[in-house]
Amino acid sequence: MDADFWDQIERSRTMTGSERITESLRLFDEAASRALVGIKSEFPNISDEDARRIRRQRYDLIRRIESLP
Repeated sequence: MDADFWDQIERSRTMTGSERITESLRLFDEAASRALVGIKSEFPNISDEDARRIRRQRYDLIRRIESLP
């Protein structure tokens, strides 16, 4: 693990619960945005609505896979 990772761990230890929730939501939003960018690069002419639909389908697939025994 690199130094940045351990710095983030140390910062996380000093965060309040509210700060952790805020950071979690920020990270989720960033990941969701990156997923859309990836989908749009995979399908260059896709509409925003269709890209969000594909993202939802992929999230649903991940949830189904994670719930397998």
